[in-house]
Amino acid sequence: MVFKQDSVVIVLAPKEGMEYKYRLEKGAGLLFTWTATAPLHYELHSEPAAGPKGYAETFDKQDERDRANGNYIAPFPGVHGWYWENRTDRQVWIRLTAAGDFTESLEFRRKQEVKIKRF
Repeated sequence: MVFKQDSVVIVLAPKEGMEYKYRLEKGAGLLFTWTATAPLHYELHSEPAAGPKGYAETFDKQDERDRANGNYIAPFPGVHGWYWENRTDRQVWIRLTAAGDFTESLEFRRKQEVKIKRF
């Protein structure tokens, strides 16, 4: 199996939050690392493809972190990834690098169309 690779730089305005997720099938793996230029609130969570609208399972939730890395195995098919919130008064940059058996990435921001990147 050849993992797909993704590298993205995300800019968060002061007080802005956003989500970046990958579409994974059950049992698919994801290796990741991210760093930010300032501490952020973040949540690693997943939304099941067959779940009710708005339902998510949270796997890691922390405040005041400027980095994380690890591996993740999807417990069910759906979208899996992060919500980051910039609680500072300045712009923050996040650099995310991931490899895994994902088919697309989705970027969710308030009042914007979902950006989809297919792999």
